[in-house]
Amino acid sequence: MRLTADKIELLLNKYPAEFQLTYLKSISHAGIICKSGDEVKLDDIQHLIEAEYHEIDVNFAPVLYDYLTMEFPQEYRKPYGMMNFIEVDRHLETLKVVNSLSKRKRFLYLIGDIYGTDSRTAQRIAIINHHEEIDYEKWNQIKRFIKKDHKFFYRNSENGIILFVDLRDSAADDYVEKFKKNTDLITAMVSRRKNASVTIAPDFITTEDVISVTDPENLLDEYVKNNSRLIIIGEKLTETYKVALNVIIKYDRYARLMVVPAIDPNNIDHFLYQAKLVYNSDRWS
Repeated sequence: MRLTADKIELLLNKYPAEFQLTYLKSISHAGIICKSGDEVKLDDIQHLIEAEYHEIDVNFAPVLYDYLTMEFPQEYRKPYGMMNFIEVDRHLETLKVVNSLSKRKRFLYLIGDIYGTDSRTAQRIAIINHHEEIDYEKWNQIKRFIKKDHKFFYRNSENGIILFVDLRDSAADDYVEKFKKNTDLITAMVSRRKNASVTIAPDFITTEDVISVTDPENLLDEYVKNNSRLIIIGEKLTETYKVALNVIIKYDRYARLMVVPAIDPNNIDHFLYQAKLVYNSDRWS
């Protein structure tokens, strides 16, 4: 797993006894020699930083990722879940069919490196790199090199929620009401979410993954750009909303949509629970 030297330095400084970090690849730089499999020492990392050696390949371990998630939660998100070899194979095969029927192309991110052995050098190598995009075609090229009892931590390629309320006409009679609905949605998903008991998904970060769209013309662009997993419509379905959502469905027939005309401020958890159910559903199942 490739990490920047400054991140390694931070972890070794802050958690000196919690886990052991070892080199995946040997390093020989500016008089510093570190062999594959050797323990990563803080002094060596500091010398490598001084010598402007900034990226280092280390052996992945789940405990290492736990600390990376703790220190850098946006860059190293928690896994969405775990699957075994057969489950990954079947899931990617399903996504291949789904992708053939939709313009959105779905895949998996696998968490951490997946290792094998180089047949020429007998050295340990990464067959799959951390957070590499894996679809059915790529999986079929590499799966014969992976042990069948391997457990895979993964994330989905879709992530995030779009909150959609049309606020284009500031002079409209119902503008204030619409503005309040949009604000209530954002508050429920972001601000009050901190005190709620419902978690949307393990890798969902409210401050990063909630996107407000107030112009129907921008809905598809945001859906595509952010690979959003769910669109929540904050009003009753008018013709304007139906037109915008039909564009989404033409692009992605499996889009997850949820209509929430009003939120009960006394029962935010109910709204979040319903959002969680839709967010984690697969419409092709």
